[in-house]
Amino acid sequence: MTKLSNHVVPSAEKNGWTIKKSGITNTISSFGSKEEATKYAKELSKSEKTELYIHKRNGIVQTKYSYI
Repeated sequence: MTKLSNHVVPSAEKNGWTIKKSGITNTISSFGSKEEATKYAKELSKSEKTELYIHKRNGIVQTKYSYI
């Protein structure tokens, strides 16, 4: 079974940031800043033992973390 990865991506709402899982359209959580979203996503990815991708505002992947 393939593990889903987590992504910190820009949100259209209020210039915030959201956390999403690959292959799933629903948002896991929303934050006002990229730093807050990244902190939460790191803990989530560690507990799920999955990969985390942090995206830039333009959508390009900035950083990848692996907690596998």
